[in-house]
Amino acid sequence: MARMEPLGIHEVEDDIRHLCEEAERQTGTSAGPRTYARNPGVLKALTSFRATLAREGTIDPVLRELVRLKIAGLNACRY
Repeated sequence: MARMEPLGIHEVEDDIRHLCEEAERQTGTSAGPRTYARNPGVLKALTSFRATLAREGTIDPVLRELVRLKIAGLNACRY
């Protein structure tokens, strides 16, 4: 059970709503980003960090996807 409920998409501040909408488009859910949106600075920093990892990371993209799939399976997530 979640300890903190995500904001509704229309409760997310206008300047960061696009981050939640993009997460929804890419993964089918934006619950994580909408929860981080309770503190917009955290969501912006996390988004920047993840973008930097994706852009400058040294892990082979195939291996990165296999890790994502394994983590999703361990968490019973329908990734």
